[in-house]
Amino acid sequence: MRNVSEIGDIAHESTNTFIMKSNSVYPELHVETKSISSFVSCDSTRNLQKIVHREVHDSSLRRLSKHWKMVLIMLIPVLSLLALVTNNLLKAAEVKKTSGLVITEVNIAQKVAGLIQMLQRERGISATYLSAMGNKTEAWITMLESRQHTDLAFTDLFVVNRHLVDINGKPYTAAMLKEIVLLARERIENGSVLVEDHLTFYTDLNNGLMNVMFKDVSLYGDQSYFADIIAFSSLIRWTDIIGLLRARIAFQYTTCGFDTITLQSYMLLTGQAQAYKITFTSYSDLMMNEFSKQKQSTEEYLYEVRNTAWDGSFRNSCLTLSKEERLSLGLNWFKNITKFIDFAFEIKEKQSRILTNRMLYTRAQAEHEFNLYLSVQIVTTVLSFILTSWYIVCIDKLTFKIAKHTITIKSKTQELMVEKRLTEKLLFQMLPKKIATTLKERGEVCAEYFSEVSVLFSDIVNFTELGSRSSPLQIIDLLNDLYGLFDDYIEKYDVYKVETIGDAYMVASGVPVQNGNAHASQICHLALDLQQLMSDFRVPCSFQREEDVQIRIGIHSGPCVAGVVGRKMPRYCLFGDTVNTASRMESTGQGGRIHLSSVTYDIIQPLGVFRAVLRGVVQVKGKGQMTTYWLLSSSQKATVRIDDSVPVT
Repeated sequence: MRNVSEIGDIAHESTNTFIMKSNSVYPELHVETKSISSFVSCDSTRNLQKIVHREVHDSSLRRLSKHWKMVLIMLIPVLSLLALVTNNLLKAAEVKKTSGLVITEVNIAQKVAGLIQMLQRERGISATYLSAMGNKTEAWITMLESRQHTDLAFTDLFVVNRHLVDINGKPYTAAMLKEIVLLARERIENGSVLVEDHLTFYTDLNNGLMNVMFKDVSLYGDQSYFADIIAFSSLIRWTDIIGLLRARIAFQYTTCGFDTITLQSYMLLTGQAQAYKITFTSYSDLMMNEFSKQKQSTEEYLYEVRNTAWDGSFRNSCLTLSKEERLSLGLNWFKNITKFIDFAFEIKEKQSRILTNRMLYTRAQAEHEFNLYLSVQIVTTVLSFILTSWYIVCIDKLTFKIAKHTITIKSKTQELMVEKRLTEKLLFQMLPKKIATTLKERGEVCAEYFSEVSVLFSDIVNFTELGSRSSPLQIIDLLNDLYGLFDDYIEKYDVYKVETIGDAYMVASGVPVQNGNAHASQICHLALDLQQLMSDFRVPCSFQREEDVQIRIGIHSGPCVAGVVGRKMPRYCLFGDTVNTASRMESTGQGGRIHLSSVTYDIIQPLGVFRAVLRGVVQVKGKGQMTTYWLLSSSQKATVRIDDSVPVT
C-alpha cells in the first residue's frame, strides 16, 4: 500500500506533467495532435482518486481503533454538554418560531380590522340608502365610495390563504366573503331586503371576523402581550357597536322613528360601548391617554343626540321635513359619528404598531439567543472533534488537498478538451479541413496549383445606392440574412466558400479537393439555386419597407493557385487570372442573371443538362473582348456533396 508521501508525489508529478504539456499547446497555430487524454488519462485519474480515498479512510480507522477508550472518556462530558446546548437551542428556536407566528397573526388581525372598519361604514351608509325615499343621489354616491374602500380591504386580505370566519358552521375565505357581500349589495340595489335584515347580516359578518382575530395566537408562556391583545380586540368591538349605532340612527333620522323602543335599543348599545371602552382604556395606557385628549368624547356626543333626537318636539318637527332634508340629517349624523370611529381606528393602528414592535423585539431576542446557542453548539462540536481527533487532522488536510488537486486536474482537463474542440471547430470554419489538419501537423501549408477550378462571384445590384438610404445596422441584417441562406445552400454541393467582402460572395469548386470535370457543373447548379432563392427573398423586418434586392452572378473556369495567407487570422485564398476573370464576369453581368465565360460554357455544354444562350461579345476590363453566355436553367439536380470524394454529375 502506498503511503501519504507517495500519494503526494503521484499527484505532484501528474500535475507537473499536465502543466508542461498544456503550455506547449497552440504555439502560433502549431498545435500538438496528441489527445488531451494522453496527458491525463481517465483511468489514471480514477486510480489516483481511489488511492487517495483508500488512504484517508484507512488512516482514520486505524487511529480511532487505537484510541477508542480515550475518545469514549472525552465524549461523555462533551455529549452531555451538547445535549444541554441542544435543549436550549430548541427552546430558543421555538420562541423564535412562535414570535414569528404571532407577528403574522397580528398582521392578519390588522387586515381583518381594516375590513371590519370598511364593512361598518358600508353597513351604515347602505342602511341610510335603504331608508331614504325620493332622491337617493347623495346616499348612492356615498355608498359607492364606501364599497370601493371595502373592495380594497378585501384585496388586501386575499393574500391570507386560509378561511377567515365561520358563518353557520361553514368556513369562509376572503374571496367567499366578498361573494356573499356582493350578493347583499345586489339585494340592496334591488330594494329586496329590509333595513333590519341588512343590519343583521353585516353585524353577524363583523362579529364572525372579530371572533377569529388573534384566535391562533400562542404566547408560549409569555403573558406580557395579553393586555395589548385584549385592548386591541375591545377597541374593535367598540367601533362595531358605534358603527351599528351609526347605521341605526341614520335610518331613524330618515324615517323619524325616534320612539320608546328605539330609545331602549339606543341605550343598550351605548351601554355596551361604554363597557368596552372601560375595558380597552383600562388595559392600554396609550388608548386612555389618546381618548382623554378628545375635545368631545363619543359618550358626550351620544348623550346630546339622545336628548335631542328623542325629544317630542324634534320628532314632530322631523315629520314636517322633506325627504331630502331628512336624508341630509341622517348623512350629517353619519359623518359626525364616523369621525369618532376613524379616530378609534387611528388609535388601533398605533396600538398594533406597539404590539408588533414588541413582538419584533421578542423575536430579535429569540434570534439572538438562537444564534448564541447555535454558536456555542458549533464551537463545542468543533472543540470536541479537535480534542478527539487532533492527531489525524494533518493527514485529513493532506488527503483533502490531494483529492482537491486531483479533481481540479480532471476538471481542467475536461475544460481544455472542450476548448480544444471549439478551437478546432473554429479553425475548420476558417480553413478547409484538409488544410487545417496540415497546418496543425506541420505549422505551415505550401501553396498548391489547381489546373481546373470554377469560381463564382456574386454581388448585390445597386448596393451602393441601397446603402446610402439605409442604416449600417440594416445593411448588416440584409447581408446576414442573404448570405446565411447562401451558406446553407453551398453545403449541398461540392464547393468551397472562399470569402465575403462587403456585398461580394465568392465560391469555388475543384479546391481544395480536386473533383475532375465536375467543378463547372457544381458551380452552375449552385448558381441556379441561388438565382431561384432570390425570387422568394425578402429584406429583413428592420428595413420597415420593401426593397428590391437582386444579385448578379459571374462564373469562370480555369487554373489557379490556392494557399493560406496570414498568421494572426489565416485565410485560404485563391490567386490567378481565373479569379480576376470570374470577378469581371460578375461586374459586367446583369441583375438577376448568371453570366458565364466561354470557357465555363464549353465545359458544361457537352453534359447536355444546362440551357444557356449566347450573350455576345462583351468588352471586359483588362481582358478585352470576350464571348459570354447567359445560364438559364438545368434539367437535373447536381449530385449531393460527399466530403473527401469526387462527385459525379
